[in-house]
Amino acid sequence: MISRTVPLPTRLLIALLPVFLLPQAMAGQLDQARLCTTEPQRLERLACFDEVFGTPLAEPSAERSAPDARRSERWRQAYAGLDQRNGGTEVVYRDTGRLAGQLVTVPALGVQPPRPLLALQCHNNITELTLMLPEALSEERVQLGFGLGQAIWRVRDNGFVLSGGRGLPAIRTVKAMINSSEARIESTNSRIAGLLFDLSGFRVAIQPLRDACGW
Repeated sequence: MISRTVPLPTRLLIALLPVFLLPQAMAGQLDQARLCTTEPQRLERLACFDEVFGTPLAEPSAERSAPDARRSERWRQAYAGLDQRNGGTEVVYRDTGRLAGQLVTVPALGVQPPRPLLALQCHNNITELTLMLPEALSEERVQLGFGLGQAIWRVRDNGFVLSGGRGLPAIRTVKAMINSSEARIESTNSRIAGLLFDLSGFRVAIQPLRDACGW
């Protein structure tokens, strides 16, 4: 095999070629960037600059997406139904279809948003009474009552939902409070003890849900 040696002047020319071409490339890039400044729409203008300068797209942060992923669909549907016009303090009825069925939520009074929600749900013909929280609890069970003695509520949905039971236990609890003007939580857990809920309009709001679940 014959080995060919590239002459020194040629090697120097090859080495210096990027240096000669760099100003031309930069000039072309700047010309493209100037064209981006003529775009009137802000988002389109930013996208144009990103394309010219090869700006990598930001990947969704695991720290940002993980908290939302921990919240169940019914939790998201319940909090999505809050009416921000009245500060999220009134009873709200929503039919979410297959997502979470029919929901009636009552926000806690005297608490900064996002507020805990007393929620009644009819989904797949099953009634469930829950307390939904903006921040998760670490306990597995909590003692909770509304002035008629306390019962064990199970902590579900990664700590964001306390369940007071499904079916008849939930229905009995609701019927016991349905004619009251308010409901105050009694509990050994300081996070939820004393939470107050205005039940004005609750009886009317839950009627479609009662019809759907047959009670």
